[in-house]
Amino acid sequence: MKKSFLILVLFAISLTSFAQELPFKQVKLSDSIALANQMKQLAIQCDTQNLSAIDQFKFQLIRGEYKDALTSIKRIAETPRDQSQYLDVYKHYVEAKLATNFKDTFKNTYSKYVKNADDIQVINLDKFLIVRDPTDYYVSNFNSTYTSITSEKISQSIAIDLVKKYFLKTVFSETRPIYVDEIKQDHKRRYVVNDSIVIPMKDGAEVSIVLIQRKGRTTPKKSTILVSSVYAGTNEVSAMLAASKGYNGVISNTRGKRLSKSNIKPLEYEHTDVYEVIDWISNQSWSNQKVAMFGGSYNGFTQWASMKHKVHPALKTIVPMVAVAPGIDYPMENNILHNYSYSWNFYVTNNKFLDFEASNDFKRWNTLKNTWYETGVAFKKLDSLDGQVNTLWNTYMQHPSYDDYWKKMIPYKQEFAKIDIPILTITGYYDDSQRGAMYYFNEHHKYATNPNHYLLVGPYDHWTAQTKPEESLRNYKLDNAALLNIEENVIYEWFDYVLNGKEKPSILKDKVNFQVMGTNTWMHKPSLSAMTNDTLIFHLSADKTNEFYVLKSKPNNSEIQMSIDFKDRKTMTNTGYYPWPLEHDQINLNDGLIFKSETLKENVIINGSFFGKLELAINKKDVDYSVIVYQLTPEGKYFHLSYFIGRASFAKDREQRNLLTPNAFTQIPFDNSKLISKKIEKGSRIVVVVNVNKNNNAQLNYGTGKEVNEETIKDAEIPLKIIFKGNSSIALPIWNLEGNKF
Repeated sequence: MKKSFLILVLFAISLTSFAQELPFKQVKLSDSIALANQMKQLAIQCDTQNLSAIDQFKFQLIRGEYKDALTSIKRIAETPRDQSQYLDVYKHYVEAKLATNFKDTFKNTYSKYVKNADDIQVINLDKFLIVRDPTDYYVSNFNSTYTSITSEKISQSIAIDLVKKYFLKTVFSETRPIYVDEIKQDHKRRYVVNDSIVIPMKDGAEVSIVLIQRKGRTTPKKSTILVSSVYAGTNEVSAMLAASKGYNGVISNTRGKRLSKSNIKPLEYEHTDVYEVIDWISNQSWSNQKVAMFGGSYNGFTQWASMKHKVHPALKTIVPMVAVAPGIDYPMENNILHNYSYSWNFYVTNNKFLDFEASNDFKRWNTLKNTWYETGVAFKKLDSLDGQVNTLWNTYMQHPSYDDYWKKMIPYKQEFAKIDIPILTITGYYDDSQRGAMYYFNEHHKYATNPNHYLLVGPYDHWTAQTKPEESLRNYKLDNAALLNIEENVIYEWFDYVLNGKEKPSILKDKVNFQVMGTNTWMHKPSLSAMTNDTLIFHLSADKTNEFYVLKSKPNNSEIQMSIDFKDRKTMTNTGYYPWPLEHDQINLNDGLIFKSETLKENVIINGSFFGKLELAINKKDVDYSVIVYQLTPEGKYFHLSYFIGRASFAKDREQRNLLTPNAFTQIPFDNSKLISKKIEKGSRIVVVVNVNKNNNAQLNYGTGKEVNEETIKDAEIPLKIIFKGNSSIALPIWNLEGNKF
């Protein structure tokens, strides 16, 4: 009894201490000594007993307790974990702080560390610390947080956040010049790098080439791994990896990039330029006339672009990861143009390499999209609001449908039939470009006869599907089975299989290979259609249980109404469609029409892309709509399974807009949602959110029938009114476990 009372007293004291405010008075950010002293005092005053081990270490370091900090970081580093490259910087930093000469000590110990590392370790150091250099962000993040504090007292939570951000700013800004130089010097020790190659295209344009070969492993002729990219200066580590694996590594950059004197033209010329680069490689003295390609996002698109007209005889295989498909999923998805592509254009065209300053100017981009939303000007006027001409953006504005501008970039229909090389497509359930990757996969299978085309897909996003997933994705802990090293292992096992006759990667047991979330297993099927053996079909209804409409198993005579006032710019709709985080305690029950099913009586696996049809009538000629599907777990959590967003007038044909007849009921089919595989436990419910898209991340379709890019808030005088009928359905493809094995 006394012990329990003592625990309660100590707990109350802890809460009081944690709630205590700390004195705070801003100093000049340029006064590094005063700032360091202030952060040290904050670190001393903060209650850190409930912090993680790594955060405890950060406070020890800022307090100047270097011996304790070194002990802590060594203990932390003993446990294998993601992003160990950062932990190694921390360890060398603390060791240098204990020495009399910080810079010389850090340089010497880090240099020794790099020299003793193997090729793959150093390549990862480059990827994490140089290619994805976090320093400028850490500095900006601390500075903006610090200067935003206007009171003379701050809470414990704000103080803790400030000290952690100061730690990151301090460690990386003090060490970056040293570790960057050491890593680059080590590359020179390991590789022969020729980055001054410029080759002519048949039309007179130039393409810049980088060739990387491993020192000490010279053979007369080798196969070549090619990465074709617009991201000049960031793919050399990919070529180094190829060289370390026994191949020639080649980077070709989009015309106009790096050393090319041509005009920068993303997307438009890769369908001819990449083919000519492959031809050039095949005629070099170091080439054995075998070329393979890999890469993600834009670099996935270029692989398909190279085969638009014909497959070069030297091209033996491609591995497109999270491949963008122009006009399909970039810059629009199901014909809805998203505004994230606006800033990307400046990022890749402002100079010969990449404009990180422009790309990371989040204040500019957030201000721009908010100003556009609040003022209601036409979407095509974004660059007028921005005050800078955006040439690519203005081009996009002229091509809202899948027209000849987009079709010329990648294979189209029968052009897929001639593609007869082995292909490994890799994507993720939460990859922003999944629809692009699956477009290529589906079209290739539609037009080619028995294509030698494999699919690998798991619980990955746009980045991790190209590299190596971490233990968690957007607050969801992944199964151990999902933790493949995609870039370093799977891809090169594939290349060794195709180019050198070795064993096929063990994960590729069939043509379609997918990780079933929540089971720690993979399933392997001969086709997408073989992923499923049943379908759960739900129909919308007007019946309600508490806050939710009811999903029913059969069509019904219900009519469910909703209204959207596009003049209202104080609120937004469809704000939860993007899956971040994956699991929620609650969802916004006031955003859209929310439908809930009865509890599932058995375990099932949702496998594939959900589809359906909305039977609706609107008082206008068009509408942009979305459908989100959640699993409501037995524990009451909302797990974001998949979503669809599309424009009603393009639902039946992405190439031709077909406007709706106002106030007439019509069926709008959709089947282009994000593919997923996840076990759904019995006792779960399916929650479906049907909504109209009205927010600051994409075009606003006012429904007039005019080009959406030209519509303004003046077209919003009459609110959108929409009626859904109970014949509307949502179908979930499943693998029914009863009596069936994986």
